[in-house]
Amino acid sequence: MKLEGRAQAGVLSLLTYAGIFFLSSLPQSSLPSGVPDVIPHVGEYALLAFFLVQVFPAPPRRHTLATTFLLTLLLGLLDEVHQLATPGRVFSLLDVLYDAAGAGLGLAAYWLISRRSQVE
Repeated sequence: MKLEGRAQAGVLSLLTYAGIFFLSSLPQSSLPSGVPDVIPHVGEYALLAFFLVQVFPAPPRRHTLATTFLLTLLLGLLDEVHQLATPGRVFSLLDVLYDAAGAGLGLAAYWLISRRSQVE
């Protein structure tokens, strides 16, 4: 991927994490009820990992995918720590597992899309 595309992926990564941070700043009482935690966590972190992996030079190698996964997981941990300062929110290792599942899903989607475009 060219530098311009990598820069755009970086901006999208930052915007995605800013959105996650904003949503984590909301008190529990202002969040919709009845939505299982797994849905937003997997979706948010799949999107984050999908964009974040594109910041690295292509083609994606195993160490790039592993680094992106670990970085996304670290951001998930930081987000959980951040929630400790938000009324009604708690640190949850289960949420971190959901984040990890989302990161894996986002990286798998990117890998499949990038492999498909290489074949064509």
